[in-house]
Amino acid sequence: ESEIKGEDESPSIENEEKEEIQSDKGEVSDMVLKAGTMKESGEEELTESSVPKEKTKDETNMGVKVFAFGDTFDELKKALDSGKVFFGILATSLEEMMSDEISLPTSIQCQENDMVAFALEYGGNADENKFKDHLKEAGAFCKKHSFFDKFHPVVYNAENVKDQILKRLGAPEIKEDGKTVSPPTSKKKENTSIFENKDISIYSTTGMTAFKHALEVVGTVPSGIEILKIVRQPLGSPYNWVLFEPSKSGLIAKDAGSDGVMELTTVLQECYNDCVLFGLLRLSFVGAQFGRRQFWCGFEWKGEDCFSVKMMRQFRECHDPMLKMIGDRSFTLSNIPASEMTPEMVVERLKRSCNTADFDATVEAMKDAQDEEHRAIKLYWEKMEEKRGEVERAHAEVKKRNEEKQAQLKLRQEKLSVTKGLRESRKAKWAEMSATKLLEELGKDNISGWVLLEMKVQEST
Repeated sequence: ESEIKGEDESPSIENEEKEEIQSDKGEVSDMVLKAGTMKESGEEELTESSVPKEKTKDETNMGVKVFAFGDTFDELKKALDSGKVFFGILATSLEEMMSDEISLPTSIQCQENDMVAFALEYGGNADENKFKDHLKEAGAFCKKHSFFDKFHPVVYNAENVKDQILKRLGAPEIKEDGKTVSPPTSKKKENTSIFENKDISIYSTTGMTAFKHALEVVGTVPSGIEILKIVRQPLGSPYNWVLFEPSKSGLIAKDAGSDGVMELTTVLQECYNDCVLFGLLRLSFVGAQFGRRQFWCGFEWKGEDCFSVKMMRQFRECHDPMLKMIGDRSFTLSNIPASEMTPEMVVERLKRSCNTADFDATVEAMKDAQDEEHRAIKLYWEKMEEKRGEVERAHAEVKKRNEEKQAQLKLRQEKLSVTKGLRESRKAKWAEMSATKLLEELGKDNISGWVLLEMKVQEST
C-alpha cells in the first residue's frame, strides 16, 4: 500500500515543485533583465528576458541584481531610470565613444581600440545619504568579480559624463562647432615670394597690376575711397596710382598699381585704350642734394580706340563730379594720346606746371624714389602671400579632415558588420548569467559593453 501510495503522491510532489517554481518567479518578477536585442528590421530595442538562474551569496547578501545590460553608451543612457540607484560598469574604447561627425587625429588612432573600464555611480532622484554606502559595496563587489583590474570612476551626470569619458580615453579637445583642435605645428617659413629681387613690379612679374593681383590672391580689394587715401599718403602701400570709372555718385576703382608712372603709362596703352577714365598718380623724386619731393598728377583719360558716343557723353557728364571726388592735385594730364604717354612726357609736363627749380626733376630721380617705395611695398605683398598661404593651408586641412572622416566611417561600418553577430549571441548568453558571471565575461571579447546593477536601498522609517 505504501508503494501504491507513494506512486499516488508523486504527481502531487511534482505539482508542489511547480508551484514553488511559480512562486519563486512571482517573488522576483521585478528582477527582469533588460537586454538589448535586434529586431528583424535591424533596429535595437530594450526587451525583457528571463531571470538568471544562478545567484551568488555575495549578490544575495547585498541585494544586488542585474537591471540591464547592452553594447553602447547610448543604450546605457536610455536604460537609466531616475527612480532607481545603479552601479554600472562600462567597457568602451575611444573609437566607440567618438561620434561619427568627429574624426580622430592620426597621432592617437593607434590607441583608439584599447578597451577601458569605467565605474559609473547613478543615484537618480534618490537621497545620496541613503545610497552612498550601497554604491561603495557594489564597487567592491564589481572589482572582486570583474575581468578588468582597473576602473576609472565616473559620477553620472547627463550633461558632461560623455566628456569625462572622452577626456579619460585621450580624445582631442572639441570646439563648439564640433571640430577637433589640432596642435599648432612650427614649420620653417619658406621664402617662396615672387618679390625677392629689387624690382618688385607686380605688372612686370605677373602681368597684372597690384589691384588685379590682390583680387587673385585674397579675392578682395579696398574700396575706391580707401585706395585714393593710400595714393595720397607719402609712402602709401601698395598703391601709388589709381584709375576710376566715370561716375556722378562715387569712386569706382577700375585699376590701381604700385610701380608708379612707368607702370601706369604701360597699363593705359595695353589695357584701357578703348575706355574713358579718371585717376590720380603720386609722383616722387629722390636726390642726394634735395632729399624727397612729391607731387600728385590728375588723369583724364580718353583712349584712342574709344569711339563710343555713350562713353564720351558719360565722360562729359561725370567730369566735374569726378574732379571734386578725387580732390586736389599738383597738375592734370588730359587729352594725351596713348602713343605719347611716357615717363619722359610726364616729367616734362610736371616741369611746365610746377616749380621744380630747386631740385632735379628727372626720370632717374623718379626711379630712385620708386626704389625706396619698393621696400614698403615688398612687406605689403609678403603679408598678402602669407594670407594666401593660410587660406590654402586651411582648405587643405578641411579636405584632409573630410577624407580622414570618410575613411574612418567606412572602417567603423566594416568593424560593426563583423561584430554584429558576436554582439547578438553575447546578449543571449548574458541573459542567462548572474551578475557575478556577467562581470567576469564583460570585456573578455574586447568588444564594448555595459551592465547596470540595481541597488536595493532601504527607506528610512
